[in-house]
Amino acid sequence: MNAPFPHDRLVSAAGTPRQPRNILMLAQSFQAPYRVMRCAAATGAKVFLFCNDEARSLALSRFCAGYRDFSFEPEPAPDAAAAEIESFCRAHKIDMILPADAIATRLLARTRHLLTTPVFPIPDLATFDQLVTKDRFMEFCRANDIRHPEGHILASRDALIAAIRNGCIKLPAILKPINRWGSVGVVKIDESNALEIAAKIDYAPILVQDFIDGEDRSISIFARKGAVTKQVTYCYPNNEFTFQREPELARIVGEIAANLKLDGVYNFDARIEADGTVWLIECNPRFFFTMDAAMVSGANFAKIEIADGARSHFSRVEAGPDGPIITVADGQLRQPEALLKRLLRGRLPNRMDRKMLAHWLRDPVYFLLAVAGYKRRWNSAALEGLFIARKRAA
Repeated sequence: MNAPFPHDRLVSAAGTPRQPRNILMLAQSFQAPYRVMRCAAATGAKVFLFCNDEARSLALSRFCAGYRDFSFEPEPAPDAAAAEIESFCRAHKIDMILPADAIATRLLARTRHLLTTPVFPIPDLATFDQLVTKDRFMEFCRANDIRHPEGHILASRDALIAAIRNGCIKLPAILKPINRWGSVGVVKIDESNALEIAAKIDYAPILVQDFIDGEDRSISIFARKGAVTKQVTYCYPNNEFTFQREPELARIVGEIAANLKLDGVYNFDARIEADGTVWLIECNPRFFFTMDAAMVSGANFAKIEIADGARSHFSRVEAGPDGPIITVADGQLRQPEALLKRLLRGRLPNRMDRKMLAHWLRDPVYFLLAVAGYKRRWNSAALEGLFIARKRAA
């Protein structure tokens, strides 16, 4: 369980809570940390980066105040990492350190007891490791009588093909890597395509899970010492977000948070059957890929809420078992690609669509590069160097 860390809150000279003015964000990856950076910047803070080669492209954003190269692999020794981080924090008057992805979160879980700069609330190392991979989360659910699809691990693609040919896998089934984010590598197989898809699997080990017929849901929470203070429940097929309440899913996740005394941000994926039965699928004990949509809709998970703070007209405060919970109201929101398809069908954007588009357009260079496929379909070292040279922090 999480032990309390006294310096993950900030206070003013008068002793009242305040938001950080300067944030150091640690990022090992690229796509999800961009959303984290935007949410951190939306609190009013200047955001600096410690990043590796891949994440360095975040410096292209106008919301990056500066960056420093930092190596996450091989995993740095806690003492050395803490010394490097603290030196930067002193030089740049950093108020809070924030991890933008799983590897950065684990690093801070290993080093925060050596840091004097406040760290955004995160799980302790044991809790993080218990929840972060799909196989460990499956074991956690089994041990705690939480519905989770049955599954097992196969060591290689050859082992998977052999299991299919021998009839050892109940079809349909879901194949997954155990440690990739989002839906990367996740695929459904059935009688018609199992061997064909298995032959194309490019990761190992492979988690094989029973297929649950139902609808996808995600719930993201912010918790302090097990009490959920912020939550949003949604589904997002084709980049079209629908926010809605799922009381049973919220209850299950709330009990997990209370039992583990969770601190920080957690995202849970689930499947819900037609009769309402909830099956948890995985947990991401870190900031999540869709947090920019949640922020635009009224819940900024990079912000540590201060009592009586402003609330968006898209969010509301509801009673929870341990106190008030900020939650997003029912509604829909579309990312720009989905919004364009809607417009081409002759349908007008709603209020939340317009806010999402405005959010992207506030970072115009980065938005245009993303639309053009930068870091997906093409790359330009010269372009990257031109912008990044202006962002480097001393």
